[in-house]
Order: sequence, then structure tokens, then C-alpha cells
Amino acid sequence: MKKTLTILIIAFTYASSLFAQKTKSDEIFDTYRFSLYAGPSFNSMRPTASVAENYEVKKNGGQIGFSFGINADYHLTERYTLYTGLGMDWRGGKINSNLPTGATIPSKYVKGANVKYNTQYLTIPIGLKMTATTFDKIKIQVLTGFDLGILLAQKGDATLYTKNTITGNDTILNFEKQKLGGLATVVPITLGWSLGIGGEYDLNGKNAIMAQLIYRNGFVDITNPKTNEEGKRFSDGNIRSNTLAIRIGYAF
Repeated sequence: MKKTLTILIIAFTYASSLFAQKTKSDEIFDTYRFSLYAGPSFNSMRPTASVAENYEVKKNGGQIGFSFGINADYHLTERYTLYTGLGMDWRGGKINSNLPTGATIPSKYVKGANVKYNTQYLTIPIGLKMTATTFDKIKIQVLTGFDLGILLAQKGDATLYTKNTITGNDTILNFEKQKLGGLATVVPITLGWSLGIGGEYDLNGKNAIMAQLIYRNGFVDITNPKTNEEGKRFSDGNIRSNTLAIRIGYAF
């Protein structure tokens, strides 16, 4: 009898310990959460002014990109969640910058440039996710925040128009799928803000399938062609990046 009682006490103590650990684990998952995501993006680069130092500047089309990454959530309350993470974003766009006919071409500058930018960034977001409503197993959320982008690669196509100082004729320089450093320089760090809407479908109380639609707008000038190699410089004013991203993910 004593042996049986001892075994029951040990078993009860072990079960209580497991229950306590499980409860602590559940509390951790209730506070912290991670999610993986991937999806296409639709990008453009937009000048804030149509003229920059006599150059006529305009957007000339968008660029389809892609993004993937991991986010970490910290639940403040049932409705409000802080998030951050790491991501890889492929962005870009097309910009034309040309001097009008008869304009004087500055020394070491070109007459005009048409550039297709393909850029790759390591992104670090920080923001707030708010649960607007919940019904059955579905949560509808609103997201807003900021992100830091660190340039990893810059490639694309560039057409530069120069004036031959001897003959006076135009010379066209074409570069396809080239590194743009020195031809159409992109700044190494960019900042932006985002606004989006998302939804989660709960699978088992801990894991969920998620979908988000996010609009991102950059608020710093992302190009600096005035630092190009001599003879390949031009001005494009203040260029901002814009992105509409679709993200499909899994939260755990």
C-alpha cells in the first residue's frame, strides 16, 4: 500500500510539473509569435517634381518584384500587436530624365538618361498590427509601420544620351542587365512607411494561415545619379519608391 501511494504521489507530482510547463509554454506562445511569408509585389519609382536642374523627369513604368521573410509578433493585448522581422525585397521601376532641346549640357553630365532599375533590399520592418474584428476562426487586421531597407544589389538597363564635343552629334550608350553603380547610382539605405489589411485563419489555436495586402511608400530620395562616373551624370530630382505587395504566410 505504501509503495502504491508513493507511486501515485510521484505520478501526480510529475503530471503537475508537465501541466505547469505546458501552461508556461502556452503563455509564451500567447505573447510571442512568428510567421513566414512570401508573395509578389508591384513596384514603381516616382519623381516628386517634373523638373530637376533643367532635366525633365518622369516615371516610365513599373516593375514586378517579389518578397519573402520572417516576422516576429509581440502581443500587447488581444487586439494590438507589435511586429518586426527580416525580409528580402526585389523592387524597381523606370525613370526618364532628359534635357530639353537646345539646353546647355553641364560639364561631366549627359543630355539624358532612360533607366530601368532592379534593386534588392534587406528590409527590417517595425509596426503595429490591430485586430479590427473576429468571426469564427477568421481575424481581420489592419497594419501600419515603417521599414528600413539596406541595398544588397542594383542592376538594370540604362540608355545614356551624350553630345560628342567634336562633331556635335548625339551618342547613345546602351547598358543591359548591368550593375548600375556609376551609371545610375542608388543610395545604400532607404526608409518607408506602410499601410495594409490582412486576415488570419486559425488552424488549431496556435497556427494560422495568413494573407496580407500592403501598400508601401518611400519617403527618402532613393537615387543619386549626380555621383555617377564623370561623363555619365544626370539629375533626376527626388525619386520615391512605391510598392503594393501581396503576402501569403504561415504563423506559428
